[in-house]
Amino acid sequence: MRTSGIAVQARQANGMHAMLAQKQVFDYGKKPLRRGGCVVFPLKKGAGKSAAAIARAFPGARLTRAEFTEREAKPRTIREALRKKLSAKELALVPSSFDLLGDVAIIELPKGIAKKAKKIGEALMRVNKSVESVYLKTGAHKGVFRSEPVRLVAGRRKKFATYREHGCVFRVSIGKVFFSPRLSTERKRIASLIMPGEKIAALFAGVGPFPIVFAKNSGMASAAAIELNPAAVDDMEENIRLNKAENKVEAVLGDVKGLSRDKNFAGLFDRAVMPLPKGGEDFLEDAIRYIKPSGGVVHYYQFVSRDDPYTIPLRQIAAACEKLGRKFGILFSRKVREYAPDTIQVVVDFRVFEA
Repeated sequence: MRTSGIAVQARQANGMHAMLAQKQVFDYGKKPLRRGGCVVFPLKKGAGKSAAAIARAFPGARLTRAEFTEREAKPRTIREALRKKLSAKELALVPSSFDLLGDVAIIELPKGIAKKAKKIGEALMRVNKSVESVYLKTGAHKGVFRSEPVRLVAGRRKKFATYREHGCVFRVSIGKVFFSPRLSTERKRIASLIMPGEKIAALFAGVGPFPIVFAKNSGMASAAAIELNPAAVDDMEENIRLNKAENKVEAVLGDVKGLSRDKNFAGLFDRAVMPLPKGGEDFLEDAIRYIKPSGGVVHYYQFVSRDDPYTIPLRQIAAACEKLGRKFGILFSRKVREYAPDTIQVVVDFRVFEA
């Protein structure tokens, strides 16, 4: 359908656009078009008098009528962007959240729509212009290295993602390491609890987010960042350098369980943090062994039933302390994040003492 417009020479287009916008007569729902050496701008309905006055200010400008292309409205959500590409049943399965590591998005999809990953990834990039690559989680964390298998479904293939939080920057090897931006609040919370001069055992340290955030946001003396995955340790060493934390954080390639009995680590720390994705109960006694005989704090993470979140973690803590001959006191507990419809992750902070 032909509608009103105003044509101006291409060299005057920027000035014309600014004037139309200022007078609020430019129709943003349509795209300008080119005719020979001219640009034709779409006008709002009823803009005749104002447009005529504007045309007189630009030599050669004239009012006209043209067939303008409608601008496609930018979708506000992934589901909105997919409305014409997926069925209603499929749309209901599309997750509303995803992990964002800088310009890299990591998505997790239920089986019912896993085959639509490419369309979903493209929709995510359309909604979030800062995203350049979308990877799909293709399985749970694998093996002792806790690597996270992923597959590129949209955008550019990348070896690393760059993630920032709390004044720190992190390199993350995509698909080779475990990293969760969803623990950002926990990292800052614990940093606020650390007293000046504390020594920290950062267990299952991954690429170093916990100890490096502590180094930047607390008065800790030092942290031993213990990690078994060589790829994660490589990233962590680079992240320590990037954040100028060489004097506070030491990357240690090793086994949390084995080093808990090593004289260079056992009983030397004021605080231990153990953000293991799953199976933290298998290392709870080890975490306690890192704490000084005079006492210290352990931050214990566990996946639990939504209906009864704390009975099992408290029972596990009591059993571990009793076995090691230590007393304990609960300092704090809270829900950290959703995990599944009937499962959440919680954290329990507890202090251990001499028996």
